[in-house]
Amino acid sequence: MSLQHILLGILQEPKSGYDVKKMFDEIFSNFWSAELSQIYPQLKKLADNGKLSITEVESSKGPNKKVYQTTQQGIEELVDWIEQGPVVHTERHAYLAQTFFLNSLNSTEQKLAFMQALYQEMHQWHQHLCGILEQAKSEVDNFPYDVPDESFYPQLTLLMGVKKVGAIVEWCEEAIELIKLRL
Repeated sequence: MSLQHILLGILQEPKSGYDVKKMFDEIFSNFWSAELSQIYPQLKKLADNGKLSITEVESSKGPNKKVYQTTQQGIEELVDWIEQGPVVHTERHAYLAQTFFLNSLNSTEQKLAFMQALYQEMHQWHQHLCGILEQAKSEVDNFPYDVPDESFYPQLTLLMGVKKVGAIVEWCEEAIELIKLRL
């Protein structure tokens, strides 16, 4: 998956770099993370290549802000990327790499503490995603069947996030019980 392609998709509606980062934090966090230090260079590159337009607008909080929007060339690249088919086997989960090497810690208590901290983080994330899903359900009577197209596909990613993070929470619970047997 390419950060550039995600940016092209997000910016089909005009947004500032800050607004893009906010979307990553609030919407895309169940499948992609990006920092401003990654986003802004990609925005510049996409604009330099004619795939984004930039408009300066007045800001009530200081200097003018740049608002980006995908150009027709950018939309064509986004569509081409999607038409190439699903991009799979690209996930990176640092916490799994850490888990793999937990034996580097000296005590089982430290290993257990790591897994309990991971559980807490994932449990909170899962509850957050479930809250977003419940809000979406409350807005549409026959959810997900009557969700309009512009919201339906984003809702599919939310459903996947709820299931994926829920499965991670269950795995953490099982791992904690297994580690406790080693105490």
